[in-house]
Amino acid sequence: MPSNPHLPTGDSSETVRILVVDDEPAVLFAYRKMIEKDGMTADVSANLEDAIRHIRAHRYLAVIADMRLAGSDNGDGLDILRFILKECPDTKTSLATGYGDSEIEKMALNLGVSYYFKKPVSPADILNALKECHAAATCPPFTAPS
Repeated sequence: MPSNPHLPTGDSSETVRILVVDDEPAVLFAYRKMIEKDGMTADVSANLEDAIRHIRAHRYLAVIADMRLAGSDNGDGLDILRFILKECPDTKTSLATGYGDSEIEKMALNLGVSYYFKKPVSPADILNALKECHAAATCPPFTAPS
């Protein structure tokens, strides 16, 4: 069992839960439908405060966050990454941005982002990233033969 209570245990009866954080209702709707169609549970948040409440209340395999949320100082995505790194470092993270540059990408990588996407992001890329996260979480660690 993982040491972090926020990461699914890999038990096949446990629902895989994903959090999507974006200020665009159409994006939240589309991602939720796509994720749920693939058999996972999707929660959505439109702002930093709500995202933190969700992260504190549930175990997430992954969190997909937009870099800029409405009414923010344009750093909410990085703030979410910082919170996850501190509170549940085993949770995989994806950051999507339409305003990215090499400095933002470097900061995200330093905060442990698993996937960095420049918008527009293909839904297939998001699903592939989530499937990779799920495979990594459910596979037992490799043990070299003695």
